[in-house]
Amino acid sequence: MQGFDPKFTDFPDYILGVTREIWEDRGISTLHHYYSDDIVVRTPAAISIGNIDTIAATMATLAEFPDRQLLGEDVIWSGTPEEGLHSSHRIYSTATHAHSGVFGEATGAKLHYRIIADTHAINNQINDEWLIRDQGAIVRQMGWDPKAFAADLIEREG
Repeated sequence: MQGFDPKFTDFPDYILGVTREIWEDRGISTLHHYYSDDIVVRTPAAISIGNIDTIAATMATLAEFPDRQLLGEDVIWSGTPEEGLHSSHRIYSTATHAHSGVFGEATGAKLHYRIIADTHAINNQINDEWLIRDQGAIVRQMGWDPKAFAADLIEREG
C-alpha cells in the first residue's frame, strides 16, 4: 500500500493492527504516528479536533478502564492509498470499570459492548474518525438505567 507502513498487508490489516497497537499493546505514543495532528474525531457526545485531545481521551479511558481491549471483528473499506482509504470497523470491547471517571464511581463491573469506528486514512495516518459506542450496554451492565445516566451526565456537565 503506497504511503503506508509496509508491515501492513492491506487496509483491513492496517486498521486492525493500529487498533491493536494502541489498545491491546497500550501504545498510546503510537497515536503521534498513526493519527494526524489535526484529526477530527466525532462522537454523539462531542467533536474534538487535534491529536492532543485524542491522546487525552485515550488516557482518560484507560485510567477508568485499565484492562480495556478492543477486539476487531470486521473491517469494510473502499478507496485507494493514493486518494485516501475509508473504513468501517466493527469492534467487540471488554473492560472492567476499575476506577472512577466519566461513568461515575468505580463499580468493578465487567463490561462487554460493541463499537463502530469509521475512519479516513492517507499516508499512514488517520485524519478523520467517527465513533459510535453502545453507551446503553455499558451503563446497563454498571447498574444504571440509560435515561438516568444521561440525566446525571447532563447535571454533572452543568
